[in-house]
Amino acid sequence: MCSSPNDGHGGHIVDITATIRASLPTWLSETGLGEGHRTETWSMLNGDDANASELTFSAHTGTHVDAPRHFVPWKNQQGMETVDIGAMNGPALLIEAYDVPVLNREALEALGIPNAVSRLIIRTDNTRRKLMHTTAFTPDYVAFDTEGAKWLVEHRPDIRAIGIDYLSVAALDHLAEAHVALLDHGIVPIEGLVLDEDKIDVGWWWLHCAPLKVEGSDGAPARAWLTPVNDPAGAKKPPRKCGQ
Repeated sequence: MCSSPNDGHGGHIVDITATIRASLPTWLSETGLGEGHRTETWSMLNGDDANASELTFSAHTGTHVDAPRHFVPWKNQQGMETVDIGAMNGPALLIEAYDVPVLNREALEALGIPNAVSRLIIRTDNTRRKLMHTTAFTPDYVAFDTEGAKWLVEHRPDIRAIGIDYLSVAALDHLAEAHVALLDHGIVPIEGLVLDEDKIDVGWWWLHCAPLKVEGSDGAPARAWLTPVNDPAGAKKPPRKCGQ
């Protein structure tokens, strides 16, 4: 389905947030989040006046945002309360990187990312493999290696936020170095996005992302969604996948 573009504040909403449930994949776990993530402390079925729950899970659960202090030692005071919410909200370009095992320098050069982009969402084979719907952690997910992260910072310095369709923007073998390259430049990683092909065309969207504002936290779960938007910078759009 192809949407009619508008100013980003109307039209249909596409939720790109992973649902927090027992089967949700979590970092390095074979069994996912599990049943213990929500405890009902009040229950109307048990005679209480209301239902109330306590939540117990990592700051990096499901769709979430990383703060600089997650990996950058010299930014240890920069928790989620310091992350610029404007970086995560506004016109964003969604592109595809299929048949690419890692987002390295060569892969990024081939994608033809326009210079005008300030928010970039990358749909990879993680989506086609349905990794955000697979409970067991998948170590060979597609993400940035160190050189790819450095290339992006050097050659597309205006990018303020990057969205990716698995639990980490950095490949497992480049976890610290790639994160540091992005976070130290001020790029906000939005990880664990659900970018289903049958719901979202490539091209310009208005990105909305609202992570929890937890003081001192290295990350926080977020709700993220897309709405249609006109091309904000006159940049050439990638081909749209209408009717597929």
